[in-house]
Amino acid sequence: MASPDIHQVSLLSIEPSAPSTRRTTSKGIAPGDIVEIDKRGRRFHALVLELEQLESNRFELKLRPLDSRVTYRTASVREVLEVWRRAGR
Repeated sequence: MASPDIHQVSLLSIEPSAPSTRRTTSKGIAPGDIVEIDKRGRRFHALVLELEQLESNRFELKLRPLDSRVTYRTASVREVLEVWRRAGR
């Protein structure tokens, strides 16, 4: 018995894009901005309350998550995926 010829057909007409290689820097983030954070695989949105430089010269964000179920209150700049700037800056 011959096996059926199965071809996978894409329903999307858009080619998949490569992930962004652009890094977020601390210069692009300020208090009042909304950020998307990926912390240990969990993604969430948060309001930036403060940007603090540690002794190791790395920056840490003090956050207020927009979802009350999220308990993370800090994140590094490396964990920031996207930034939405506060208007009027």
